[in-house]
Amino acid sequence: MWQSFSIKNILIFSLILTPIVFFGYIFEKYAINIPHWDDFAVRNSLASYLNSNSPTEKIKILFAQHNEHRIFLTRLAALLIYEVKGTLNLKWLMYMGNFSLIGILVLFFKISKKYSFILLSLAPISFLIFNVGLYENTFWGMASIQNFGVIFLAFLTFYWLVFSVEKQKIKYFYFSLFSCFLGIFTSYNGIVIPIIGLFILLFQQRKQVVFIWVGSCFVFLTSYFYSFLQNPEKASKTDFSHPQLLLKGLFATIGNGIDLSFILSDKHIDLSMAIGVFLVVFIAIFTYIVIFKKYNLANKTNDLFLLACLGFLAITCVGIVLARISFGFGTLLTSKYKIYSILILSIFYFVALQSLSENRKNNFIYMSILGAIIFNIYTYIADYQNIIYLRQERITDQFKQQYSDKDFPKNGLAAKLQQPVAIFYTDIVDKILQTNDSVKTNINITENETSFRLEEKQNGKILDLTSADAGQYFILKSTEKVYLFPTQTIPINKKVYMNSSFLVENRLPLSSFVAEITKFYIQSGKYQIGKVLVENDTKTVIFTTQTIDIQTVEKEKPKQNW
Repeated sequence: MWQSFSIKNILIFSLILTPIVFFGYIFEKYAINIPHWDDFAVRNSLASYLNSNSPTEKIKILFAQHNEHRIFLTRLAALLIYEVKGTLNLKWLMYMGNFSLIGILVLFFKISKKYSFILLSLAPISFLIFNVGLYENTFWGMASIQNFGVIFLAFLTFYWLVFSVEKQKIKYFYFSLFSCFLGIFTSYNGIVIPIIGLFILLFQQRKQVVFIWVGSCFVFLTSYFYSFLQNPEKASKTDFSHPQLLLKGLFATIGNGIDLSFILSDKHIDLSMAIGVFLVVFIAIFTYIVIFKKYNLANKTNDLFLLACLGFLAITCVGIVLARISFGFGTLLTSKYKIYSILILSIFYFVALQSLSENRKNNFIYMSILGAIIFNIYTYIADYQNIIYLRQERITDQFKQQYSDKDFPKNGLAAKLQQPVAIFYTDIVDKILQTNDSVKTNINITENETSFRLEEKQNGKILDLTSADAGQYFILKSTEKVYLFPTQTIPINKKVYMNSSFLVENRLPLSSFVAEITKFYIQSGKYQIGKVLVENDTKTVIFTTQTIDIQTVEKEKPKQNW
């Protein structure tokens, strides 16, 4: 049972907060206010909203379609940020999206109290949810609100709806209608919320409010699909001729939370599918128990909430497979979709804990805490390079806008909404743009049909990673254009991540710097290779005697409905 405020509980709360604090530290260090892909659409829709004088047109802009989604909540958040900051700060969008994870943890906290779990039982959930393996959504303004926000709103709707069965909490029902509306207009999978909500009401035999729910959700969904356009991108069409591939994709997506690609890259898909099979079996058994077995009503109500959450997560995974498998298995296994698998694992933990006898629960909690801590540390080590690379990618995207394509907005509303971030190259840009003396280097250059691979060996050289921008960036400079590219920072081996020199001092012995340079988004020409080494407060620009000849490969731009 939950105990009074005590030293013991303070220590337990500290344990629960530890992954949140660490997650926040990594976020603060590496998050950056530079738009990425769909962030530009958010910026443009905000500009259209601010330029419009028509209230009707403003509403249309807020609810306008974005691919298969209607991202009303994201646009509303962007508008709120603009009103407060006078610009579109994408890091604030990330804050809002990541706070949804805290909201999800709070809901687990509340349901754990209803199960009469001890406070310590929440610790594994915290270590599972707040892991940096979710980096794509974590560091992407538009995606963090859409992908984290819709899950929180779905869970919140189910919580209010399930527990509004209690007479003194009937107001929860009307709260659930509001959160259902927001969930639908946050992401495409939000349209599942009304269906699961209807199942909840029918299961609880609440005929008096079913008609209110159905009527309200009918209005929500009709509004959602009014003038709805199918995704015009051909590559997104699903091929149903290989159902076994779709099934494998589903298992892999559901089991992707435990990502062992860092240590077992050749077995990653098989392991994800195996975990997915286990979790699908769990979902099926739990569904059968909740729907058909008779047991304690209070526990059944609690289980109904978890089942509704599982249903939303599982149906979303089905939708991801149908919508994205045409892009390949690699797309299904990206970090963007791991949150669904992580939450299914979290619910499995709660269900397993509830099924144990009292004398076994504590041991299970202790083992789960140990496993969750190991998992959290592992994801940090496994995805550290991905987080660094993602930040470098954003930085070089801004450089491309400013100095390669020279299309960075300089005046008007667009310039107000997207302001350049002062980063490491700001005070050395003249050195990058003007070729200085060249030095002889031995950068290994490999070419294929669509890209170049540049690799420079480091032979164990130590890199201080204290600075968020630390690492090497390759420069390509022709007579007309200059580009800056991010690199993968490759250590001498994976064991060095466990050394105190890395974990405590942020120092990493390197094998090489590697850059993949596609021929899609670069102008044809002969380019001299240069490099920028960033370490602590030192930024060194060097041009080499090596060159590459690039012939642009035309790539069809994806079709959009926004």
